Amino acid sequence: MKTNIPKYSSTTNSVSQGILACIILLVFGFGVFSAVENIIYKIIAIAVTFILVGLLIYYVKARAFSILFEDNQVIVEYSFNGKTKYINYSDITELKYIKASKSPTLNEIKFNDGDKNLSLKFLSIEYSNYIEFVKWIKSKNENIELTVFPSDNYMNHKLQEIYGFKYR
Repeated sequence: MKTNIPKYSSTTNSVSQGILACIILLVFGFGVFSAVENIIYKIIAIAVTFILVGLLIYYVKARAFSILFEDNQVIVEYSFNGKTKYINYSDITELKYIKASKSPTLNEIKFNDGDKNLSLKFLSIEYSNYIEFVKWIKSKNENIELTVFPSDNYMNHKLQEIYGFKYR
């Protein structure tokens, strides 16, 4: 039961990427199926295609999540397996802004989970609210290292205006 309303939230885009990858695999498998004459090769093509699609679906289901930034902690709710992970702000070591061409903008948080260093990538907090989000999350843990990739991205300039050249 949720007691706090999340201040910021996001999701992964792995489901849409998984659907696209499944379609590509099916088209490729159908192409191989129609190109071969031997019935055994056709059966092998169908079997390999369905095995790959099944593995891809399993992989996507395990990685799809929603991330909620609440006042006290970060909550990661995995969409298909019902698991929930709680991350304290004090455990977050880095917040990364990733803007690659021809792909959606992503954020990545790196955090400590016991003796393990883990990371989660998710769709970026809305561009217009990203600076507010950075200020808010830095108020929760001032030791979070901020990173922008690529380093010549405009967001790097925006963060330098607020935190100076050595904001990282």
